[in-house]
Amino acid sequence: MATIYQRGRCWYLNWSEAGVQHRRSLGAVTPRQAEAVRAAKALELVTGEQLFIPSSPFAEHLARYLDWHRNEYPDSHYRVEQIARQHFEAFTAKALSQIAATDIERWKAERLQPNVSRETVTKELRTLKAVLEKAVEWGELTKNPAAYVATPRSLDSEPVHWYPLPELERLYGCRHGAVWRLLANTGLRRGEAQLLRWGRVDLERGELHLVSTQSARTKSGRWRLIPLSGGAQSALELLRERGHGDYVLPPIAAESLSRAFLKDAARLKLAGSLHSLRHTYAAHLVMAAVPLRTVQVLMGHASFKTTERYAHLAPDHLREQALKVSL
Repeated sequence: MATIYQRGRCWYLNWSEAGVQHRRSLGAVTPRQAEAVRAAKALELVTGEQLFIPSSPFAEHLARYLDWHRNEYPDSHYRVEQIARQHFEAFTAKALSQIAATDIERWKAERLQPNVSRETVTKELRTLKAVLEKAVEWGELTKNPAAYVATPRSLDSEPVHWYPLPELERLYGCRHGAVWRLLANTGLRRGEAQLLRWGRVDLERGELHLVSTQSARTKSGRWRLIPLSGGAQSALELLRERGHGDYVLPPIAAESLSRAFLKDAARLKLAGSLHSLRHTYAAHLVMAAVPLRTVQVLMGHASFKTTERYAHLAPDHLREQALKVSL
């Protein structure tokens, strides 16, 4: 026997199977939908054929997902949790099985407001897809309703922001100038730099080793080696003189580090953000005619498409290669 009842906005299904009582939230469905689920479950209990697939509320699954993500990806968890807490309200009152592709398309359309960039909505949609894909892996859904929801097409094609040498010299004169110089000479991501320990720095060989461990994870999860230029070695030597224990960078929260850079840039009347230093490293590599494949490896890009954003910065090199073909 299967019964339903309503509490607040949500409906619940009760049934007994093999002497065990079960209850499942159906989310904020209509009375007709709740009755349809009850009838399907009642028929399933009589025939033994599974017609009703139990599904936990999205809010409960999201909480479990964030706990899992916090342990697996501690360096990127802050942003993922921020996206989930702030932008997934449209799904919190639903059961997982209630979420359809049309619901996600409607949510995407509502998020594509004039004051929200398409890149931002793309990141949010990718996060939602990952949340629902994990529900499939955990057996709570049979398929991901977001699987075929396309990310928003970019309507703009703007070059990345990077700093020329005169602007870098001005940044290096700031309080945290040694940190800015290290990032501009290595392309380290913020999280990678903050977790970098001296045991991974070999000043004698001029190498910096990024590894993927629970305490120091790279974004791609892959190990990479970065040769240290003279500028990088100078920055590291200065940071070592100041002494910050086992860690290369001073103890400062991720958001505080980004804000410190924005304050320095604003004081110098420079545009950009902390991530612009990573773009700067890639840009100067490309302008020095370093092959894009090498740039990809040094930057730790999982996709070559990401590296191709810098190709326009080497027009002379592109011209030289193109002129080799004369038909």
